[in-house]
Amino acid sequence: MTPTHHRGDFAAALRTELNKAARSKAGGAGFTVAVGDGVGQLRTLDDGTDFGVALSAVARDIGGMRLVLSWLAAPWDGLVPDAFAEVVALMPGWGVRTVLRSPSARFLPTSLAAQPALLLGPLRPDVLITRLVQRGDQLLFSTEVSWQRELFDAGIPVLAVIDSKAPAASAESPLNPDRVRIIGRSTDGPFQFLQKEPKPVHDALADQVLRFVPAGARLQYGPGQLGTALLRRARVPLRLDTGLLTDAVVDLDRGGLLVGEPSATYLLGSGVLYEWADGRPILRGVAHTHDLTRLSHGDPLITVNTAIEIDPTGQVNVEGAGDKVVGGIGGHPDYCRAGRLSRGGLSIIAVPSTFSGRSPLVDQLSRPASTAAFDVDVVVTDKGCADLRLADWDQRRTLITELFAL
Repeated sequence: MTPTHHRGDFAAALRTELNKAARSKAGGAGFTVAVGDGVGQLRTLDDGTDFGVALSAVARDIGGMRLVLSWLAAPWDGLVPDAFAEVVALMPGWGVRTVLRSPSARFLPTSLAAQPALLLGPLRPDVLITRLVQRGDQLLFSTEVSWQRELFDAGIPVLAVIDSKAPAASAESPLNPDRVRIIGRSTDGPFQFLQKEPKPVHDALADQVLRFVPAGARLQYGPGQLGTALLRRARVPLRLDTGLLTDAVVDLDRGGLLVGEPSATYLLGSGVLYEWADGRPILRGVAHTHDLTRLSHGDPLITVNTAIEIDPTGQVNVEGAGDKVVGGIGGHPDYCRAGRLSRGGLSIIAVPSTFSGRSPLVDQLSRPASTAAFDVDVVVTDKGCADLRLADWDQRRTLITELFAL
């Protein structure tokens, strides 16, 4: 696990390693690099090197390089999309929004559960560059595992930056150090995100949702003010089986209502969350967290997701409105399907009755459906709820339309 660089030499080490990997590929064409995602996205090295700048420079030098990005929590300063032959994003919105303005970048529609299959199939990278933490002689994932563990297990070479300020929250076994090339060190730590305080509308939504959540159930929730309100206003013990954990899990734990260790694949929060998570075995790969068979069996799974648009049958668009992209498909369809299939579970869509003066109910979605109508059991607003489980198509239209007319 000896680093390949000396202080001030990260850019040179990156160039050397990627050139070597590119030359080993037959003909050197179609060389693909995947970069670790989440709040642990690489930024600045201890020698002052900007990772985005360094990677872009190497891409120009090698030529023909394809870059694969998944969920980025913030814009990537220094990254020059035009330096790559192609940038393929598996999640739009968030930090990828500016990247997708480049003519060399495109978004590949996919759910989070399907990303490992893509990355081990037609989008298979030749190298994974990511951030790890070191505890003693062990190398571990930090604030996200996502699809990265499957790439490592499949034998894809890993170039790593060791971050001494990041927590170790992975429940996966340590990585074999003989298969990791350490090319730099950092003290950046993960991105810090302060959660917004819920507004009265979020509290009202949470109260409506919590009527359907029995004690001891597994709960999946999303980031944002609704998720914070759900965990703060819960009054019964809950297990968390979700894709992403926020600061609100600390509130649930401090209130004595968190049952066991939660399960997720990403962290997104502030130092409060990262300090709490350090040393806890809570993060696993997408193959575990988004596995439909596992999720749909066991204790009832209540999945709570939102929508940007919903049509009268219950189809959901979670990406954006028209050409304006807000977020990605992510795990939305994965968890909605799992909640629908769970014995005693539910797939709940919770949305304010109005948002910025408009209703999320539309006659027709302005973008392709992110989640099918038949994977939605209950629609909840701050005014009430519509239980769709025994409704045919005509009844669904009536129930949803009447709900938003309240």
